[in-house]
Amino acid sequence: MKKTGLGILCLISFLIFCLFLSVAQVMAAPESVTYVLTFKDGRPAETRTAPLVCKENVQYLNIPASDIPEGVKTVNVHHPWAEAKAGEEGFYIFCSGMYGTFKERKNARYTNPHVVMPLIGVKTPRGALAMIMTGLRYEAKHIADLKDGVYKIYPSYDLTNLVNDKVYSDIGIEFHELPETATYADVARTYRNYQLSNGVVKPLKERITGRPELEYAAGAMEIRVRMGWKPVPSPVKEQTAETEPEMKPVITFDRFKEIVDEFKRQGVDRAEFCLVGWNIGGHDGRYPQIFPADPRLGGTEKMKEAVKYAQDKGFQVVCHTNYSDAYSVSHIANRWDENYLLRKKDGNTNTYTTWGGGAMYETCPECMFKRFPQEDFPALSACGFRGVHYIDVYSTVNPRTCHSKDHPATKEDFAHWTREIFAKTQRDLGGMGSEGGFDYAISNLDYGLYITFYVPTKPAPALIDRHTPFWQMVYNGIVLSNPYTTTTNYTIKDELTRLKLVEFGGRPMFYFYSKFRSSGSNWMGDADINCGTEEELRNSVAAIKRGYDEFESMKELQYEFMEDHYEIAPGIFCTVFGNGTRIVTNYTDADFLHDGKTVKSMDYVILKK
Repeated sequence: MKKTGLGILCLISFLIFCLFLSVAQVMAAPESVTYVLTFKDGRPAETRTAPLVCKENVQYLNIPASDIPEGVKTVNVHHPWAEAKAGEEGFYIFCSGMYGTFKERKNARYTNPHVVMPLIGVKTPRGALAMIMTGLRYEAKHIADLKDGVYKIYPSYDLTNLVNDKVYSDIGIEFHELPETATYADVARTYRNYQLSNGVVKPLKERITGRPELEYAAGAMEIRVRMGWKPVPSPVKEQTAETEPEMKPVITFDRFKEIVDEFKRQGVDRAEFCLVGWNIGGHDGRYPQIFPADPRLGGTEKMKEAVKYAQDKGFQVVCHTNYSDAYSVSHIANRWDENYLLRKKDGNTNTYTTWGGGAMYETCPECMFKRFPQEDFPALSACGFRGVHYIDVYSTVNPRTCHSKDHPATKEDFAHWTREIFAKTQRDLGGMGSEGGFDYAISNLDYGLYITFYVPTKPAPALIDRHTPFWQMVYNGIVLSNPYTTTTNYTIKDELTRLKLVEFGGRPMFYFYSKFRSSGSNWMGDADINCGTEEELRNSVAAIKRGYDEFESMKELQYEFMEDHYEIAPGIFCTVFGNGTRIVTNYTDADFLHDGKTVKSMDYVILKK
């Protein structure tokens, strides 16, 4: 009996020892990574090794700019833990929210086109990491590559558009080690804690101190009111006073007051209105010229009257402006100056599309900051606007490079001056909202209009299993947001879209005349709310009231971190907030029982602690 007991004890000790060795082998930090240089002239790629410095479960990589030779096209950084054979356990998560596993699939590549955060998460049998790009982050694309049964997850630094072809920063990456049990929620929490501990952001509960406009917005839906616009895309690229197409006045300032009255009549007592296309020439009509308010809508004095009218009824009112783009038609007010435009390598300006004001020119944020907010913000304040003011575009695009001889700018410079614009907007107008969630200006961003252009009703891209609220797991409870372009006007859309807004913790956003392009392409969806007749106005506000009532039941979650998100069963997801509240969403065609609660098909339940 004693020998048998001793034998069992030895066997248990041996198994524990083997398990220890296995864990140690999996989690032992590597001493180096490899990086691959490709060249602009087509010469063979070159593979090099760079050391890692390990400290307190973080592996630090630094590739000096001086080590990157001239003529390099891309630098691809490969960590040994971020490679897996098809069929192995694990996952990868991109900052865009795209989540994948190492399934058996055909050769394919996924390139993340929406690098909203300098972050990739990966877990393989070798180990789990949160990769945070710190140096040269704006030149990096994030890639999942499957070839011949091997997955590689890595950042690829594109060096083809640098000012004077000079690498302006070392490549820096922090590889934060995660436990074997890590999920994508652990990756998100790691980056959130990184941002908080470095003082980049603060919780919304702290940020509202001394900022009543932000506190109001956190408990209010965003209602955008498109008032007037010219044809989009414009038939006239370079407009003049003689050739400028006629603006279509749709919602006058008097009509806006009637919208406010209908809100009160139907019991919608709290909302932040954002007036869009109020400016001369309507939406994107003559930027950077904005004043006077277009006389076809009633003019500046009527606008002041309408703003005060809404504020007296208890609403917050802001407006839509833009410094990211410019139109040559602004020369009518002497606001056109080719010197403030971004320049490409060949010295030409960039007109990447055509909008209401004609050809849309990209502008330099340094030039815009030094000239226009100083003139515009006092005038906007004099009109009564106060709240989370909206400046278009910036936070939905990666920083841009400028090759102007007078004001050259790296992407890091672009990010710096954008932050300056955002900070001044917060100081002068009460708050700052922009179009997306790119976090290079997150310290001064209060609201992201929509975080992604991805349409959740469409199939996922190659190598992607599903889309997750990854951005929200980092920034919910810090920055207000609406998840998708298509969750605009969500109460008049399909049930899947409604569930996504709730699952992703969104602040509802409604848009009068979200459809306005003459081309028929509507990135916010085909369903719309209008107010051309009294019946349309009543029906539109009734749709908004449904969103208002729904938001009232959960608006406190805007202040809470999103601590976890996971799939309970196929098509059943659970979102967990910092106060213990859980939202269970059911995307299946059958009811689901969870914790004694029935979650109906294509519906959700809120489980409070």
